[in-house]
Amino acid sequence: MRTGRSEISEMGAFATAEVNLDGSGAANASTCSGFMDHMLHSMAKLGSIDIRASAGGNTLYRYSLLGAAVGASLDQALGERSGIRRYGFAAIPMDDALAEVFVDLGGRAYLVVKGSFHGERIGDLNTFDINAVLKGITDRGRLTLHLRFEGENDHHIAESIFKALGLAIRNAVEPGSPGVLSTKGVI
Repeated sequence: MRTGRSEISEMGAFATAEVNLDGSGAANASTCSGFMDHMLHSMAKLGSIDIRASAGGNTLYRYSLLGAAVGASLDQALGERSGIRRYGFAAIPMDDALAEVFVDLGGRAYLVVKGSFHGERIGDLNTFDINAVLKGITDRGRLTLHLRFEGENDHHIAESIFKALGLAIRNAVEPGSPGVLSTKGVI
């Protein structure tokens, strides 16, 4: 079973996460934001990835650490990253919103985001915290993530992003060629 677990505590904030890449899409999230909990449930469900996550403490660092904990757990679950497709893509429409996500699980952290939210908050969450979570997943998960999104309703935009991310990861971790999918033979 491909699983990982991480606990991080810094600057008066904490986050823990467990990821099971061979899961059924179950999620249990307690992040001090009902909206972020909903986003993690959406990511898990569409990716058939089990995610358990919690975060608390200092609001300035909470969601960066949450992303880092999810990313570190994902990195652990991937192990040596052999025998997987490595690349994944998904596009998810939600009414007015569309998110396109491309991932490379090749071990190099890089984030590109093209799109912006219209408001500063979605429910009980600042929209900049969404980028903090994505940056943490990218950096600690050692993955390249390209994200393009558009839409009118920020809730729909965010949900399409997390659903597309879950599905793109699912596609990338599916069984592929034996060994590491790299022209250099190593990631």
